[in-house]
Amino acid sequence: MPDAREAVDRLIAEVGVTAAGQRLGVAALLYTYRCTIACRHCCFGCAGERSPVRMTLEQSVYHLRQLHELGRVIHIAGGEAMLFWDDLLAAVQAAFADGVQPHFIESNASFATDDALVRERYAALQANGVVGMLLSADPYHQAFVPPERFLRARRLAREMFGPQNVWTTNASDDTIVDFAAIARDEARLRDHVRAHPPVLVGTAHRELRPFLDPVPLGQLPPGRAWRVPHNDPGCLVEFARETIWELHIDPYDNIQTNCGVILGNARETRLLDLLERGPENANFISKLLADEGPLGLADSARREHGFDIPDRAVTKCDLCYSTRTLLRPHYPHILGPAEVYGK
Repeated sequence: MPDAREAVDRLIAEVGVTAAGQRLGVAALLYTYRCTIACRHCCFGCAGERSPVRMTLEQSVYHLRQLHELGRVIHIAGGEAMLFWDDLLAAVQAAFADGVQPHFIESNASFATDDALVRERYAALQANGVVGMLLSADPYHQAFVPPERFLRARRLAREMFGPQNVWTTNASDDTIVDFAAIARDEARLRDHVRAHPPVLVGTAHRELRPFLDPVPLGQLPPGRAWRVPHNDPGCLVEFARETIWELHIDPYDNIQTNCGVILGNARETRLLDLLERGPENANFISKLLADEGPLGLADSARREHGFDIPDRAVTKCDLCYSTRTLLRPHYPHILGPAEVYGK
């Protein structure tokens, strides 16, 4: 692990968190599914009414140790991890003492109510080896988070961590303010959704699918992986070691990459071993999706469980999520957790 960790740290020191993450890929603790907000594009189904379950201190350190073996840029995300600030800081402190602290923390900036609080939290993270922040902003986030909170969090993060270590939008202050206006205007939001089609999984499927037009299954647009567009019928690019964008471990110890497809239990499966075998080989559903894609999964669901395949869908992810929702009661150890499926 030290060699992998040191190589990533050197690259971050040279080019910053954002560039290093884009080059190496990322891996994360999905610290909690509870959130201060409920974005309509959230793939994970995070919201305020979700269970307050979050990673224990022991879990956090154990899993961060594994994540650092991957040679990726490591962060803590959610939900909103800052919602449990005292527990989060204790976990970062323990990880720092063990030499496995995350490189950055992801936040929706809802905590940023005044400069003093933001400076205090950033300083505490810096004192424990964290070198950056990821801050989210768009019409979905600004439907809940006042623009001034994001602007404060971004301004102070750039000042304290350096711009190269703040993974965020470069949109102007006026644009951030306008995000809130878009969120309040269904016609403008519809235009935004159609111009920037979301990944139709989790809350996004339930909330944003109506803004988009379904087409016959034979005319579905190309697949949209997190980083790599693809025209293949299968979704290997979403699972293959060489192209996988993110691996994350949630508070139930689930290993995931494609939201809602569990690749293993991180207490039982070493992440490096999973990558060596190929994440696409984790189970029959990941293998079927990798080889044949959502159409193959839908056909299997039809044959095995009587799934009524729709004539039309918006995207491959739309068809996949609809099929997985039908299959989830049969394979809850693979298709989960409940939060992703709206439970």
